[in-house]
Parts: sequence; structure tokens; C-alpha cells
Amino acid sequence: MDLRQLRYFVKVVECGNVTHASEALHIAQPAVSQQMRNLERDLGMQLLERSVHGVSPTAAGLTLYRHALELLRQADGTLELLRQDAEFPQGKVSVGMPSSTSRVLAIPLARMVRERYPGIVLELIEAPSADLGGLIGGGRVELAVVADAVETRGVAAQRLISEALHLIAWPDFQLPPAPIKLADLARMPLILPSAPNSIRSRVDWALSEAGLSCEVRFEASSTALLFAAVIAKLGVTVLPWSAAHIELDEHKLKLAKVDHRLFSRELSLCWHDTELLSNAVYKVKAIIVELFDVLGQRPEWVAAKSKA
Repeated sequence: MDLRQLRYFVKVVECGNVTHASEALHIAQPAVSQQMRNLERDLGMQLLERSVHGVSPTAAGLTLYRHALELLRQADGTLELLRQDAEFPQGKVSVGMPSSTSRVLAIPLARMVRERYPGIVLELIEAPSADLGGLIGGGRVELAVVADAVETRGVAAQRLISEALHLIAWPDFQLPPAPIKLADLARMPLILPSAPNSIRSRVDWALSEAGLSCEVRFEASSTALLFAAVIAKLGVTVLPWSAAHIELDEHKLKLAKVDHRLFSRELSLCWHDTELLSNAVYKVKAIIVELFDVLGQRPEWVAAKSKA
């Protein structure tokens, strides 16, 4: 039993005549008759009483007719909703991202979603990259911008950008010539994100690989605290331009590239690949990719190649 058979059946019952029904449907009469026989065969019961005067529904046919009307109404309503949703997507879409990325992405994303798709309610969630995969897997967010995403079963990923990690210092801090050598960095008073954190992991990995030790004066779990500590001259930190662009302007902080291959990280857009994504999620996903295409043109953000 399919919707086409139900539409034919309803029309036959309403017309009381297969020929009249076929004319109303603009379908050849033998085809309509065959579909009625197929429907009766599939259901294993007689649905129509046939006579020289036409057809009339049996008790079972009358029951099917009433249910068919409701099924067809629901199907037509669903199709209309799908058409409306294609043009005017509705619903809530949750997007997770690290706090460093949110500083450059969150407001432009919210603005573009609001302007283009006012029916979408956007929820932005800041979380460490280490936690974002779990938020996707648990269904807490539909989309997430993840730093150094690892291959995870059930989670799809699309690369967005390779972002450079910079040394950030207060205005009168004496920096060696850029790009900063790793040995010079190891001698500076460092303020670093608390583990687990992709930036902290890369700094620790680079220093360990080079056999260098460093002085970590202060750890913080938030980007705001890291900048507050730098502004207070407690030490220098390592962050991407996306996290630093506001403070660079307001507090005239210094930004310098570090000459090492590990001082960059990959940002990827991730989602649950075992679930059907709504049209609203697809629209937000496309805007995120579009924003990264534009923002990724900033030379301060894009990672440079390094041989170190």
C-alpha cells in the first residue's frame, strides 16, 4: 500500500465509478483498475463492491477510505512543511566552540543566522575542545568547531582552517626578533591554559620534543583570565589571533609568531554522522563554512609553514 494507491482508491470511492475516477485522475482506466486489484490483493480483503452501476466500498473499504483521507492529509501537510522549511528553516540549532574561537566567530555567526534565517534559534556553547566531541556524541550540540579533532566513530569532520598560535605579550615586554625561537620562548615567564587544552598540549609537546623546560607562572582555564594576567604583566601567553584580536587593539598587546611546526592547530567543523541533520542545521553549517572562508583570509590567523 502506497500513497498513490490510496489517492486512486479515495477518488474511486468518491466518484463511485472507476471510469469517472480515472478521468478525474487523468490516468488510464485499466491502470486504475489494476491498482485497485493490487491494493485488495496486498491487504487480503475486498474493498470495493463492483456492479454494472459502478462501485461502492465494503465495510473494510469504508474504514480504509476514512483512514486514507487522514493519511493523505498528513502526507500533504508534511510535504508543505518541507517546502516551507526549505525556504524558511525553523528550529533550534546548538553550536559548540572553544572560547578562543568564539571571540571571532560567535557574533558574526549569530548576526548572519538572524539576518538570513530568522526562524532559526541559535544556541552557542563555549567548551574546551576536549569536551566538544562528547557534546556531539551525546546529542547536546548539532555542530561544533573543534581544535585538533581526532577521528571518532559516529562523528564527521570537515577541515576549516589551520590557525597559527602566537606569543602574546604586554606592550613594553622585550621580545626577541620574530619569529620567536623555541629556546627563547622557554626562557620567558609563561602563562598557559590549564590542561586538558589543545594549545597547552602543543606547547608542552614542542618543549619536551626539544628537550627544553620552562617556567609556567600562571595557569587559567579561560581566555579572559589569560589576557587579564598578561595585561597585569604576570607573564606572556600563547593563543591564536582569533582569541587575541580584541585585546590587541584595546591594550596594544604584542603578537609574534613562534618558529615551530607545533605552534599551529587545525580547526574542524564536526557533527554526528549517524543522525539526519535538519535543514536548519544544514543552513547554519553552511554559514560557518562561509565565515571561515572569509575570516581565513586574515594573515594573522592562518598558520605559516615551518620546518622546525
